[in-house]
Amino acid sequence: MRIALLLLLPGLPAAALTRAQVEVPHFVERPGSLEFSGQLIVRPAQPATLAERGLSAVGAETLRARAAQRLRPHLVEYVPETDEHIVSLPSGQDENGFAGELMATGDYEYAEPDWICHPTQTIPNDPSYPAQWHHIKVRSPFAWDTTTGDASLVIAIVDGGVMLDHTDLVGALVPGYNAADDLAQSAGGDVSDVDGHGTFVAGLAGAVGNNGIHVAGIGWDFSLMPVRYYNSPGGGYLHHILAGARWAADHGARCVNVSQTGVEYNSVQTTGAYLKNRGSLLFWAAGNDSRDLSWFDWDDVIIVGATNPNDGKASFSAYGQAVDVYAPGTNIVSTGLPGGLATGSGTSASTPIVAGICALIWSNRPHLTADEVEERLYYGCVDLGAPGNDSYWGWGRVDSYASVGCPEPTSYCTTSPNSAGAGAVMWYMGSSGIAADDLTLVSLGCPPSQFGLFYTGTERANTPAGDGILCAGGSLWRFPALQVDGLGIVDMQVDYDDLPAGLTIQAGDTWRYSFWYRDPGFGTAGYNFADGLEITFCP
Repeated sequence: MRIALLLLLPGLPAAALTRAQVEVPHFVERPGSLEFSGQLIVRPAQPATLAERGLSAVGAETLRARAAQRLRPHLVEYVPETDEHIVSLPSGQDENGFAGELMATGDYEYAEPDWICHPTQTIPNDPSYPAQWHHIKVRSPFAWDTTTGDASLVIAIVDGGVMLDHTDLVGALVPGYNAADDLAQSAGGDVSDVDGHGTFVAGLAGAVGNNGIHVAGIGWDFSLMPVRYYNSPGGGYLHHILAGARWAADHGARCVNVSQTGVEYNSVQTTGAYLKNRGSLLFWAAGNDSRDLSWFDWDDVIIVGATNPNDGKASFSAYGQAVDVYAPGTNIVSTGLPGGLATGSGTSASTPIVAGICALIWSNRPHLTADEVEERLYYGCVDLGAPGNDSYWGWGRVDSYASVGCPEPTSYCTTSPNSAGAGAVMWYMGSSGIAADDLTLVSLGCPPSQFGLFYTGTERANTPAGDGILCAGGSLWRFPALQVDGLGIVDMQVDYDDLPAGLTIQAGDTWRYSFWYRDPGFGTAGYNFADGLEITFCP
């Protein structure tokens, strides 16, 4: 987190604040977007910050106890996961006055309204079915050649509920949670849709694809978890959004989508950090009020703006330093009430597109950490401004194909022991993208200084041969002989313009590779094989 007092002193770290420097906060309602609720979200100063101020462990514990004691008469709820206190306003005080009083003590990291948040998009009852232009713009069809998603990837939709019997969603839904009532769906919590917004958002992330019904989500085969944070149209408490997001991550959601207002408040970053520590990612809409969000920038929340079909910023979209990426957000078609389609515009639409792309990345490479998935999302973006991450466009407009990449090569077959030990194995460096032209085959664990060669075939095999197992079959081609180095490693970059006679590699082809090597120090045949590596090439 770059700042701690979002609306007080932009750019000044909380650790630098003293009581004398703290100014009275000034929170302003935006009717229909953010409205006062009569409650605050308050977080005491954290131990690391107090240590930076020079307090001893005992002094820090005393200060934090004092901070908690001061809040106790007004406590509505304590959130141990993030060390936040939800408190009601004392009689006769408003949000600005009470927050200013608390911050002036120097005992708190932040004290902010527990805003009534609203969806960042109004969904008309429009059953028309124009083309889902956003799929072409973010190159979904190319990404689908690699993966269409996986049911083990859960995307949570923190919203006003989801239509549970929508024909394009019902097959993807998993049990969710009502954050307003603190009740899991499995225990009777109501997660049905109260206004159509959540159904629209859910369809963009994960409407079932290739089923001949309505639309396709960014992924066809994800699981969708409805998390309802308000029980009647008009939005709900910020702290219920955050509670729903934490519950979702604690119950298996890797991507948590929030197409609501309220992104600029410190508690959003606190919850984003909690989710990332759980191996999940939090996505939040930038907003539809055309504001410049350059006074904050959360490290652990992916904030999404909206673009039009020409890759221009949508006129309504917020922008600035805090916005990480953009995605299509005008005239977007998705699932809607009462069971058909709806068309709408807003950062509400852009955000689940981005959440869906990250779920596709995870489907293709399930071993990646949350930080690594986020990095692949950013590096795959199309720059719309200055190269890299700039203060207006962030990383640019998302591109699912560039971020998902090619299918990850997979190992198969049997590794046989050799004179160097357990046996030689195949690996790779670079990618299987033909245009990237950077694929390098690697074999490790070979007998040092011996000769061998890489070979490829059209089919998998598991056939005893020599002192090992022949792992590729069908038509076979061999590459030029190479010498293993003194550490038992050998590598070869694949040159698509100089392949063995008769061998061609095209996008969509799947080939199986292995390494044959001499091994006079083991067995009777004098040669052996590495295991197999299966590679599917993409453009």
